[in-house]
Amino acid sequence: MGGAVVKKGHPWFLPFLALVTASALSACGSATSPTPGLNILASVSSQTATSLTFRIGVENTGTKTESLNFRSSQFFDIEVRDAHGRLVWRLSDNAVFLDLVWSLELAPGESSVREYAWDLTGDDQRSLPAGSYRAWILITNSPRNEDLATDLRLTI
Repeated sequence: MGGAVVKKGHPWFLPFLALVTASALSACGSATSPTPGLNILASVSSQTATSLTFRIGVENTGTKTESLNFRSSQFFDIEVRDAHGRLVWRLSDNAVFLDLVWSLELAPGESSVREYAWDLTGDDQRSLPAGSYRAWILITNSPRNEDLATDLRLTI
């Protein structure tokens, strides 16, 4: 998420930050892309018995300023799949993002990071059972840069 989002039954959130209560979940590691230029950053930044927060962003590891263009307030999307590959939750489902044209410029060495807390319920609004999951994370710039995507392994 990054950007103002309305989830069904929830109030507007501040741009580029939404926090939702979460259940217990543990994550295995983080993901980064080490190539020169724009790279996705993705990890679980905090976890308690009631909260899991994704930390997602873009870093410029190149030698020139880079720009990303967006057509809505959404900065990233997250898809969570179970151990069998079935989609159980997608951030952008049941969400409304502001129509907003904006650009993000990153000088060499700069990064831009957002956080999002997930409540560990599936798209069916039920709590997910214990098990292994994969979170596919992508930056939602336009045109889409397929290199700005990665996945994290999660264990509930």
